[in-house]
Amino acid sequence: MNPSTRIPPLLQPYITLPRADAQLLVTSTLGASANWLLVRILCDALGSGSAQDGGHNVVLVSWMRDYAFWRLEARKGAGLDLERLRREKRVVFVDGLGGLVMGGERDAQMQTSQAHTGLLPARTTPVADPPQRTGNMLPARGPPGRAVPARGPPAPTQPARSQTAGDLTLTSLDLAHLKDTLARAVTSLSALTTTRRTLLILDSPDAYLALSSTPTSSFVSLLLQLHTLPGVSHILTHLHADTPLLSPSAPAQPLEISQFNLLTKIAHMSARLIGTRVLDTGVARDVSGVVRVTEQRTGWQDLGLEEEGTSTEDDAGKGKEFLYQIKGDGSVKVFERGAGGES
Repeated sequence: MNPSTRIPPLLQPYITLPRADAQLLVTSTLGASANWLLVRILCDALGSGSAQDGGHNVVLVSWMRDYAFWRLEARKGAGLDLERLRREKRVVFVDGLGGLVMGGERDAQMQTSQAHTGLLPARTTPVADPPQRTGNMLPARGPPGRAVPARGPPAPTQPARSQTAGDLTLTSLDLAHLKDTLARAVTSLSALTTTRRTLLILDSPDAYLALSSTPTSSFVSLLLQLHTLPGVSHILTHLHADTPLLSPSAPAQPLEISQFNLLTKIAHMSARLIGTRVLDTGVARDVSGVVRVTEQRTGWQDLGLEEEGTSTEDDAGKGKEFLYQIKGDGSVKVFERGAGGES
């Protein structure tokens, strides 16, 4: 199936990237994941190339999900072949989970060395002395009394390590390391073509801030710096907007304050906000959740610049809500309230 046919028609105007450079925000809550939404934004950005703009390249950074997850979700939900797109240098995946949480530091350093030099890393493991075998002694041909140890079974071979961790891996919580890694990812795509702009997707950077001591203001400043990189046209940030994270307890905890400040600042910077949540009335058989879209009337730099043709007087600044249903085959149906989910 053509990937473009997997995008619900009602969401198509909001899935398509704005023509002007912009910051975008996607929020989700527990029970209403936005993964299906991110996959369809990927699908539209990678498949909407024209002779004039050349389409978009994508740098996907994820602190919550590995490359194998995104590869399967893209294939199931949108019919998108990320492996082929990676080989064509249209997509770069940056693993923010494995190197920081799951003990992939050494492999990530080897990948970084390869990216810098283009050569295989030197072998650093010292060669061990042959093991001393204490098996039966067999007589050998030669002078009497000479014996050699029996040859034991061959040593088991180590299985090859999977190479699906991603193109680049974050190995440090330092903000400078994050900036350098993302800059190299963007440069690797921009160096191949000057006609395609780059969409930078940051999946769950709130997890990164929870692990590190980076102030929210420093991370927001990094977003503005990344937007000035040559070739970057749009930055999409996916954050969690659950009520417990945004409602400070008494006394307020640093994690709650950081999450609230991050979400508020990026929301004010964003030209478009798309959020998913569960139904306010509870669980329904034919409804998976609610998706709300809000278009800002001003540009991402608050210069009062309006983008023509992307919003109407009805939805600009007010927002629109739709219901959606995720089906077993990965497809999604989006419909207005009262239209019914089953078809």
